[in-house]
Amino acid sequence: MSLKEKMKELIIEWDEDGLREICKSAIESKEASAAELLRIIGDVLRFIGEQFENEEIFLPDLIGSADTVKTIIDEILDPAIRASGEEKETKGKVILGTAESDVHSIGKDLVGSFLFSNGFEVYNLGVDVPASAFIEKAEEVGAQIIAMSSLLTMSMDFQRKLIKELENRGIRNKYKVIVGGSPTSDEWADEIGADGWADDAIEAVSLVNKILNV
Repeated sequence: MSLKEKMKELIIEWDEDGLREICKSAIESKEASAAELLRIIGDVLRFIGEQFENEEIFLPDLIGSADTVKTIIDEILDPAIRASGEEKETKGKVILGTAESDVHSIGKDLVGSFLFSNGFEVYNLGVDVPASAFIEKAEEVGAQIIAMSSLLTMSMDFQRKLIKELENRGIRNKYKVIVGGSPTSDEWADEIGADGWADDAIEAVSLVNKILNV
């Protein structure tokens, strides 16, 4: 069984300890670099995403695999890439977070994992994030996309507030703003002047690819 096949099996089985061990071993033995392991994880997550789209697996399977790889990326791969001076390939930079007054994170974290595995640099600001924090981080890192999730109807207006704040600062044209979350819709995105809306993590990747022409 190849390294990729072993990693695929471990990710599908949510075997965090096994994935951690195989990644450490591959880096130490120089069988693969951290950047190469990251690309393998991206390929596996794309495969799992296709399975979900085809209704071959269910949402808990998708979340379990995404959580497994996120832990290994944070603990093993990212530090190894920084230590080695390797360049992490990136299609663009995305600022991600849940709107102010909302503390839901599962859907947002899933979007972050899939964007990351598809080659984007993701800055996940967490939950209950005010508009100013999205903007300040985007300015700091030179992002192209700001993505805001709302799972509560009462938090939706903070998506509108983000766009208004960008307009007030005279920098609306610097960023593409995309929104998501169960109470939102394509019509809502149009109403508030967002650049796009995605229903789930798979659609979010397609949307960001389309917006950035990659």
